[in-house]
Amino acid sequence: MERFFIWCAGSDRSILDHCTKGERNKHVGFGTLVLIPAILALVSMTYALSTVEVLSAQPLWWYLGGIVWALIIFSFDRFIVSTHIRKRSNKAELQNPAFYLRFVFAFILGIVISHPLVLLYFDGSIEDRITADVRNYRDAIEADYESQTEALQRRIDRMDSVYRYQEQLRNAQADIVAREIDGEVLRNQRGEILTTGLAGKGPSAENKIRHLQQLEKDLRQTRLNDSLQKIELYAEMDQLKARSDSLVQAYSVSYDYLRRELALEDLKDEHSVVGLTQWFLMLLFVLVDILPVTFKTFAPFGMYDRMRHDDQELLASLDPEERQKALQKAYNRASVIDSKTRQA
Repeated sequence: MERFFIWCAGSDRSILDHCTKGERNKHVGFGTLVLIPAILALVSMTYALSTVEVLSAQPLWWYLGGIVWALIIFSFDRFIVSTHIRKRSNKAELQNPAFYLRFVFAFILGIVISHPLVLLYFDGSIEDRITADVRNYRDAIEADYESQTEALQRRIDRMDSVYRYQEQLRNAQADIVAREIDGEVLRNQRGEILTTGLAGKGPSAENKIRHLQQLEKDLRQTRLNDSLQKIELYAEMDQLKARSDSLVQAYSVSYDYLRRELALEDLKDEHSVVGLTQWFLMLLFVLVDILPVTFKTFAPFGMYDRMRHDDQELLASLDPEERQKALQKAYNRASVIDSKTRQA
């Protein structure tokens, strides 16, 4: 396990073999910090791929994509950490432009990894929000259908009201004609005489009969017109119902990554605590990804770092043929110093 974590840190095992146990443990820690973002990347990409509609029923592709992405993140973080050589002082580190490049790159990787994990954290609330949006959309369609249907029904009710009024006029006129022929005297509510009181079909009765016939004709025409219009209105109501049902059945919202993003934005607009939690989680995951380069940069300057610097200085001054001898002498000298230190 020690060798594995040292390999994850990208540290030179041949140098660490000549270092103290504490120095090796430090580099084991670096390797652990490099491995953690890769594990988070595995979970992050697996979840992100599970929201892709075409892959929703193929879990194998989720995990395969997650593993590939985890290896990519691991390679990036391992490269960042392994290529960083600790300076002799923190001031020198802060004056090194390469440190800021590595830090910014690690920060960007942290954001990329963190966002799907934030969506995973809010997964339940996001699905509830999307379901509520679907329900609201369908309710809006049904409400629009009901309002249009009610408008058509009011037109039908007005036609029925007009027909009943004409029917009442026809019935009242028929009663007047009957009383006129029977010779009865009929008065209206204001006391006006409506019949002559003379029995039989006299001139007055004939006039009233012609008026009754005209009312009957108007009533039949109204009934005919109403029947035709009602057929059209009921057909329109059926069309509205069919279109409403079709829209409700056809509407299916996607649960893909973008739709979840939009749902999360809606939740943030409704509840400020969601936004605060999102930023807290993102900062947490970003911190996890920048820890390897940060700890490697500001860790105490140890024996391994001293040997790396000696190696660089030797390489700058020696020929390639003499490099191996010089390095071996430096390692032997470091081993003697380490032995004396332990005995002391």
